[in-house]
Amino acid sequence: MAMLTKETALEVAYIGAGAVAGKVVGNKVYSALPSTLTSQLGTYSPYVEGAIPVLIGLFLPSVAGRSTIVRGLANGMIASGASTIVGTALDQVKGMTSGGSAGVGNVMMGNVMMGNVIETPLMGSTAEGYNTYSDTSYDFTNADAGEMDF
Repeated sequence: MAMLTKETALEVAYIGAGAVAGKVVGNKVYSALPSTLTSQLGTYSPYVEGAIPVLIGLFLPSVAGRSTIVRGLANGMIASGASTIVGTALDQVKGMTSGGSAGVGNVMMGNVMMGNVIETPLMGSTAEGYNTYSDTSYDFTNADAGEMDF
């Protein structure tokens, strides 16, 4: 049983084309909106730009038929728009964590858990109140960082 058939390869190509079309359509439709509307959106503008290909992808099969190519293009557009929306949301969450990533990678040793806690001698603060762990140039693999204990 072959996993990659001609039909599967075409469907993957249609979804990929739909993803590219979703980015292009979202950008073009958003730029065609009146500037009075787009200026009022503010920080929500990337969400609107992502919602445009999702909406078009949802309604495309009902307008253009339910052939394999139309379904692939619609699925790619939906995926593209959803990717834009989720990426924007993650970027905003990332901005709220003081430069750390949104729960990925820099949680324990970055500015989230060990950043700027100078009131207590815990978490690497010295007697003078300077937190050496929140320095961005600090080497967390150093033995006094505590990571070598694990």
